[in-house]
Amino acid sequence: MKKFLKKASIYLLLMLLIAAAVFSLNYFLGRKLAGDLENDLKEIAAENDYQLRYLNINSNPLLRRVEVNTLSFQNNSEQSFEVNGAEIEFSWQQIFNYLKDGKFLAKKDITAEIDKFSFYDLQQNNHFDFYNSSLSYQGEINSQSVKEPLQLIKNNHRLSIASEEVIYDYPYYRSYGITKANWERISTFRDFAFNADYQSENKKLTVNDFALKNEFIDYQLDFETVLEEKSEAEVEAAETSKTASEPEEMAAEKETALAEIVLYSRQNQKLLLKELQSNYQLALNGELLNLSENDLFNQFSFAELNLDSDFAMYLDSEKKNYQIQKFDLNFDLSDFQLVLKENLSQEVNQSSFGILAQNDEFELNIESLNYLQQFNHPKGKIELDLISNLIDARLNAEFNYSEEMPYISSSQLKFKAKKQSVEQLLLFAQLLNGDNFEQDEEGYYQLEIWGRLDNLNFE
Repeated sequence: MKKFLKKASIYLLLMLLIAAAVFSLNYFLGRKLAGDLENDLKEIAAENDYQLRYLNINSNPLLRRVEVNTLSFQNNSEQSFEVNGAEIEFSWQQIFNYLKDGKFLAKKDITAEIDKFSFYDLQQNNHFDFYNSSLSYQGEINSQSVKEPLQLIKNNHRLSIASEEVIYDYPYYRSYGITKANWERISTFRDFAFNADYQSENKKLTVNDFALKNEFIDYQLDFETVLEEKSEAEVEAAETSKTASEPEEMAAEKETALAEIVLYSRQNQKLLLKELQSNYQLALNGELLNLSENDLFNQFSFAELNLDSDFAMYLDSEKKNYQIQKFDLNFDLSDFQLVLKENLSQEVNQSSFGILAQNDEFELNIESLNYLQQFNHPKGKIELDLISNLIDARLNAEFNYSEEMPYISSSQLKFKAKKQSVEQLLLFAQLLNGDNFEQDEEGYYQLEIWGRLDNLNFE
């Protein structure tokens, strides 16, 4: 019995010694990890012209956990980021890499739970607060790649963010006639989601499941883009060759096309947008928007607004401009009412040669507006129906977009003026056109329209 107790005491002592050693090592590594993280964050802040105002970090390597109690970055008077109550968890591989190399900002597999994350745009007075957020990131990032996008795109990245609540704050909302209670309803969003994946091999960035919802707005977006990296020498050589070989007519048309979109430029390198595909849906419930009289208008309201779009384009390497492959659009608006203030009504009156808003009050009521567009390169068609207090109109058109400027191959426009002021404006348009628009028995004008968009023909 004594022998057993002696062995048990030895084992217990060994366990206590091991536990003390592990605890001491964990405490030492935790302090070292927290210190290295603080140094890395300070380095990132300094290299990106940010000030690290507040920082409080605790770490526990044994639990693969880092707690960020407070963290605040500010870029002069432009932007500010704040994190409060973040619990970050790393993979064991991340911890082993840190123990082996002594460097923390390497390949990462990170998850985090954040009580509150805030972003301030100090110049535009925009402020976003994200509450109870979950974050997941896998990829390779360091202080240099944070500062230099051309380095950032050389590695893979995957980021997912989900927030229970997002609150948008804009201090001047009352200038648009929005009450405090109404603003709180339309500026608070639930179940925000964002997922992004970037593959360095083909330089493809995919964003899906972007969702922003509340009682007023329902916005969803998916898009995919391909990037292209070029040197200044490559760009200049291609431009010189193209300019020397293209006819003057093509050069003139090229000026009207959408030129290359440069996302980032540094020294002799450029990052271009090569391809873009997007699909988004936007729905607004105007019944929740209660706007009172303000400096812009006496009245503004609508019942519903819906917008769906499917879009795709790519960069034509020979023409150095973008080719739209697909552009489907569906837009609906109902019960829209707008009454402008006197000063804006006067501007409308002046731009309409003193015909519209003759009493210094411009009013537009749209009972319904439906616009449908379908385009698959090179052909497309448009359908439009409008019922308003000024004019009723219906348009059916087909067009071709194989050149720099769209060409209307055929279109039928049928419309009827519903106010005397609009009739006067139509008479003025007929005088300028040198032709008379014929009316049917119901008072509708009918026009056939064709030609290039910048040189249309009417009949």
